[in-house]
Amino acid sequence: MGMSNYQDLTDRSIALINDGRWDEAFDELKRKEAENDRDAIAVLAQFYLYGVGIAKDIEMALELFNRAISLGSPDAAWELGLLYHHNDEVVPVNKYKAVELFEKGAQGGNESCYGVLSECYLRGDGTSVDEKKAFEYALMAAKAGNSMGMLNAAICYDDGLGTNPDTYAASHWYKEYLNYSPDDDFAMLRIALCMADPYERYVIRATGDALNEAFYYASKAVEKGNVEAHLIVGWFYEKGEIVPQDFDLAHKYIEIAANHGNEVAQRHLQDFRKNIYGNYYIPGF
Repeated sequence: MGMSNYQDLTDRSIALINDGRWDEAFDELKRKEAENDRDAIAVLAQFYLYGVGIAKDIEMALELFNRAISLGSPDAAWELGLLYHHNDEVVPVNKYKAVELFEKGAQGGNESCYGVLSECYLRGDGTSVDEKKAFEYALMAAKAGNSMGMLNAAICYDDGLGTNPDTYAASHWYKEYLNYSPDDDFAMLRIALCMADPYERYVIRATGDALNEAFYYASKAVEKGNVEAHLIVGWFYEKGEIVPQDFDLAHKYIEIAANHGNEVAQRHLQDFRKNIYGNYYIPGF
């Protein structure tokens, strides 16, 4: 996606300010404001909002944001929506108003609005829960390169929220999301669950390649301290999938999960027994 005029003006203003030429940045924005340039008005609102080179003036900032929105600025709708969503130092928090503004921004093509709306409709934040809308906005955001949209699209495909369950599509978007948040152990775990199906939730027959990938992501999640991932790695050793069957290692990982409160692991530990050599086994396995 190309850079928007709003972002171009913002970057240019920041560059001028960093170069000690604040007056040039301000004068350029004021000239464009007089021409009813919606993007310049939205950037100028930020000057007043944060007191960039001038006295902070919240009332003027809000007036400029609303003026830019009336001229069709999706970026102003996004910025003002964020203020209503969580910045009570500027305006009283009003999440319903925030969603209304995000909708306006989305209608104008603001990709960040797609992402946050997917979250709002998925969680019922400032609006009623609407899984279909959540999925639609998530997919729009994901395809535009928005990381929040990627995560929510993956969750929707994974859990069948607003769309049919699709473990392949879920795995794809979890992986795309990890390009932006490489330390997210939740996404790592979910990829492992989608590809190995250890709980037989999806009723799929995992291939060797899928199991290899699942073990890789589960192991990465273990490195990050994810509790449930310990249970999944234990499952691999218990079943002898991809790795040699090893009940001692299976017990070790499952016990870690159990000790951290995972109820499935706690129940499963009761299935293990020790033989006369002190090694773990599961009767009848």
